[in-house]
This record gives sequence, C-alpha cells and structure tokens, in this order.
Amino acid sequence: MYKKVGKIVLIVGALCLVFILAIGFIKDRKDTNEVTAQGNAVETEKDNKEQENDSKEEDNGIKELRLSEENLLLKIGDKYSVEVEGLLADGSLIDLTDDSKLLSHSNNEEKISIENGEIVVLDSAEADDEATITYVYENISATINVKVEAAEEPKKEEPKEEPKEEPKEEPKEEPKEEPKEEPKEENNQSDQNNNYNSNDKTVMIDEDGKQVVTNPKDIHVLVNKQRNLPSNYVPDDLIKPDIKFSFTHEDPKRYLREEAAHALERLVAQAKEEGIEIVGVSGYRSYKRQETIFNYNVNKRGYEAANKVSAKPGQSEHQTGLAIDVSCAGVNYKLQERLGELKEGKWLAENAHKFGFIIRYELGKEDITGYQYEPWHIRYLGEDLATDVYEKGLTYEEYFEQYMLNE
Repeated sequence: MYKKVGKIVLIVGALCLVFILAIGFIKDRKDTNEVTAQGNAVETEKDNKEQENDSKEEDNGIKELRLSEENLLLKIGDKYSVEVEGLLADGSLIDLTDDSKLLSHSNNEEKISIENGEIVVLDSAEADDEATITYVYENISATINVKVEAAEEPKKEEPKEEPKEEPKEEPKEEPKEEPKEEPKEENNQSDQNNNYNSNDKTVMIDEDGKQVVTNPKDIHVLVNKQRNLPSNYVPDDLIKPDIKFSFTHEDPKRYLREEAAHALERLVAQAKEEGIEIVGVSGYRSYKRQETIFNYNVNKRGYEAANKVSAKPGQSEHQTGLAIDVSCAGVNYKLQERLGELKEGKWLAENAHKFGFIIRYELGKEDITGYQYEPWHIRYLGEDLATDVYEKGLTYEEYFEQYMLNE
C-alpha cells in the first residue's frame, strides 16, 4: 500500500516539476520576444529618423551662393576678403567663407588672383584691368567683377614764389587818378546753363560754364546734376561711424563727416532696438573715385543708362561726406530697390528724418532728382531741416527752390 502511495507522489511531483519548467520556458520565450520586438521598434524608429534627417538635408541643401559684393573697385596691391553665404531652401543663410568645399578662381590670374581666399590685385596690374572671380560650392556658382582703380594722384605742392626784389624808389610824382574799372558782371555765362538762377548766391559759374557750389562745407549744401562740388573738395572732418558695414576691409567709403557719422550711429542703434538691422555699404567717395565709378558704369551700361544710376564726378553727394548707402540681410546687403518693400526699408523711410537724414532719391521723383529710385541712399541735413523736408513730402530740390533759394 505504502509503495503505491510513494509511486503516486513521485509521479505527481515529477509532473509538477515538468509543469513548472514548462511555464518558466514559455515566460522566458515571451520576454525574449518582447525585448526583440522592442529592439526592432527602436531600430526602425532610428532608421526612420535618419531617413527623415537625410531627406531634410536633401530638401534643405544649398540653393544659391551669395557674395558680399557684386562689383569691386580695388587699387594695385589691395586685398579683399569676400564673404560667401549659402541660401538654404528654408530661406536661412549659412556661412561658407571658410568651407573646404568652396572653390574659387580668377580668369585673369596674372593681374588679379586669389591667394589664401583673398582677392589680390598684383603689382603687374594696371588701371582699368578687370577680372571675373568665380566661387563654386559643389555644383552652385556665383561671380564677382573686379576692376583696378587708378591710384589717386598726390597733390602737387604749389611752387613757392621767390621774393621779388624791391624796386628802387623813384622820385615821387603827383599821383595820377587811375580810371575806375567798371565792375565785371558776374555770372555772364548763365546762358550756358539753363538751370542757373541769379538769385542763388551759393553757386558760381566756372570757366567751363558749370555751376559750382561756393558752400561745399555747409551741412545743407545742395549737390545734383546742375550743382557741382569743386573737384579738389575733401571734407576735413571725416571719421568712421561705429556701425556694421557690409564688408570687412579698410576703405575710405567707411567714412562720413563727424556730425553725420554720430547721427548714423544713433539711427542704427535705435533700429536695432526695434529689431531692424541697418548696415553701411558706401559713404564718402573722392572726386577721383566717383570718376572711376561713373566711367565703369558707362562702359558697362552705356552713357544714358549710367547717368540715371551713377553721378558724374563732382555731382555725387558721397563727395560731401554727408550721404551713405545702406542695406540689410534681406537683400543680401546689396543695393536693390526691393529694400523699400522690406521692413528695414520701410522703417528707414519713416524714421530717418528723426536722426537728420532723408531718403534722397524717391520713387516717382526721377524727373526732379535726375536719378532712379534709391531707397538705400540717405542724406544728412540735420534733424530740423530733414524733418521739415519729410513732413512737406518734397524732394530736396523742390524744398530748396521753394524755401531756401531766396534766404
């Protein structure tokens, strides 16, 4: 009896052990499958993210190269570092200037070459030599035109007059009354300039029949196609305003007259506070530099087209040191009419007068100013005068004629 009971107990125990082992095996197998499934899910998610990122990178690749300049005027020996940016599909910009994939070459290496990423005008170059510099990033390219500018001639010193030998005193004679010379009539060449107004005391007619202003240092001086600056006029109070410029190299176009420079600093600072970025592009230009620029535009566009977009030497407000071209990132720091449609251009048009500046060449006023619309060109007049011109909605030519001519 006891033997049978013992056998039954052993059999039941064995069955229980088998049952327990089977349950453990099934549980382990289930856990293993769950871990494997979780691992596969993680890997799948990772793969999907990588594919998504790859797709984004492909969609967000470089669509366009943008250079800090389109045209450059450099002197022999000058070096210039071009800033290169890539425009992405989402509209953002990335700096490619030092990217190893960026390649560049010149079509006139003997005169204007690329050295260590800089454009260099070699000593073998001569005035008016030109080159096209091409920048390539992968399969996208952009170019910049470079022209060699003639070096400004040093001012010649006037020869000192030798002291004249005093004539020996002759016996005194009774002085004879000299016939009085009739005063010469001034401005006797006015027929050579149809825009000349004899009431305007701020101009004179030179030997070539051109009107030349007699008050080039006046903050309010009017300079245009009829009223020329003296060719030798250089402001004596030029300084560099403490603002950002669209280029990094040293250049005279960084300068403005002191009063205008400080006013520009205030304008840029206030714009920045309101989320508006304004950068300088081109301030002071000498008579000689303007001559080079005008001739360059004539060669490129023809005389008539050049005369609408570029001033002749002596007729540029830039020579006064009271005008500057400005821009913003929205137009890649270039001088484009589209600036006037952007928030930066609108802010400038609405606020420049508060700091003493006006938009000098307005839209629809080309027949009066003689130049195309330039939302980037601002001229310093001082806060009171600039505000009055702005509020009356006049060009400076119109305001000058109506309110200043007979003062």
